[in-house]
Amino acid sequence: MTRSWLFIPVKPVFGIFTLSFLASVLLAPESFSGCMMLYILAMYLLLNQEHPSSTAAILAYDALPIKMPRTGGEGKSVVVVGGGISGLTAAKYLIQAGCNVTLIEQREIVGGNNDPYLENGEHHASTVIITLPAQQPHYLHLCREYGITQTPHDFEDLKGSIVFENRELNTKMGSGIGAFVKFIYREATLQELVDGFTIFFKLYYQYQLQPESPKSLTDVLGERLVNSTVFTHFYMPWVGINTWCRFEDLDRQPAHVFAAFIFEYALSFKTRDKSAKYKEDYWCVLDGRLIHKLRDRLLSNEQYSQHLNTKVTQIVRGSEGRLSVKAEDGQSWVCDSVIVATQPTQALPVLSDVAPPPLVAELRKWDQMDCYVLFHTDFSDIGNRPWLHQTHRNMTTGNFYITNTIKPRMGDLDAKYLITFVYNTENYIDFKSNHLDESLIVKTYEPKLPIFNLENSIDRNTVWRDIDSQCNDVFWTQACRSGLQYHNNGILSSKRVVRRVLGLDW
Repeated sequence: MTRSWLFIPVKPVFGIFTLSFLASVLLAPESFSGCMMLYILAMYLLLNQEHPSSTAAILAYDALPIKMPRTGGEGKSVVVVGGGISGLTAAKYLIQAGCNVTLIEQREIVGGNNDPYLENGEHHASTVIITLPAQQPHYLHLCREYGITQTPHDFEDLKGSIVFENRELNTKMGSGIGAFVKFIYREATLQELVDGFTIFFKLYYQYQLQPESPKSLTDVLGERLVNSTVFTHFYMPWVGINTWCRFEDLDRQPAHVFAAFIFEYALSFKTRDKSAKYKEDYWCVLDGRLIHKLRDRLLSNEQYSQHLNTKVTQIVRGSEGRLSVKAEDGQSWVCDSVIVATQPTQALPVLSDVAPPPLVAELRKWDQMDCYVLFHTDFSDIGNRPWLHQTHRNMTTGNFYITNTIKPRMGDLDAKYLITFVYNTENYIDFKSNHLDESLIVKTYEPKLPIFNLENSIDRNTVWRDIDSQCNDVFWTQACRSGLQYHNNGILSSKRVVRRVLGLDW
């Protein structure tokens, strides 16, 4: 006997299918298999419907190719502030159109949150390391342009150590709906099974069948489900760590951002790039090669110059209308346009005096998360697992927090170092003191990660199309403005901004 009868309908249409199925099973049990097939077919047809302004539809629109001009920038000088994927991409397409570009980066190396760790000439992956290329067409097309072939990541069952009830839950990340259902069925209690599928369908309905709306997770799921063990033990550690969501931010976490990761990346319901090679439909290692290719190609172009270890402090407009970008060390650059490609809280003080009011107002909606990325050699917890979500209790505050430890693979090479993400300074201190041998820490990063909330993540394409249309010579680009903090989003946002710098619409 199957457990399908445990579905809790979240909308009338789901209820109709469910009740029909139940009636068939109860009244004609001999035809159970046929009923099950009809039920699955009905659900399949329903789940393939899409609201034209849903999160799913917006992401489908964002996946469409964007034609980047090869002319129109001749004689135009542009300063790009920030050398992450968004800034490097902007520089590439500006030069392609004929612009002269100066890139300024405050650190000693370009790459943003994907900056590499180099040791004796050997490259080690760091920070953001996993991607699903077939779901990220702008990133994939750029990789193909530079001849970069993705390295498949062979995931095993990923174990998350759950402190709440001293259980370990096993699932298989990036392997589709089948593995998800298998996990739920195998690991969950009866109540968690009911809650798990209810959460699943409520989030799916919000993601695919409803227009994108300013609803938090609590608004969509309700207090009980948000605090249910299946959410705190499975959904939250699994998804929250990838959407930069902390336990304490749940009441402000947009439901569509949370759901977008589940259905776009983790379960891969649809392949956004139909031309992706078979192996590119899997989770792959993002090992810095694209960053390196962009950097090297830019440095070989006489229209490009870059300044590292240089912090921009101010952008001012001169009497003749041209912009002047000023650095902390006294250097300055006069230019026609500026693109600030840093996180919102870093961009705001730099461009607030010269940017149009709508852009300044939008940037003020973003808060910054205190996040730490530890590069270390403490393999005691992770063992042979490629990925480990752990929930710890802070010894000082008594609150729970999540860490995420990754064992990256570089081609056929096993990881020499582990990467652990910790959010909040108080949790970082607790983790180092009580859960990690500090002598094994090689390097610590502090990425300036933005926090998604209900004010800065709704109807983003309409909002940013309007803001960009009001920008004439001062622009802002970053991955987060396109909904998720991934390389694909940074590339997409930069393409749109470059078109605006050249006087074109999106």
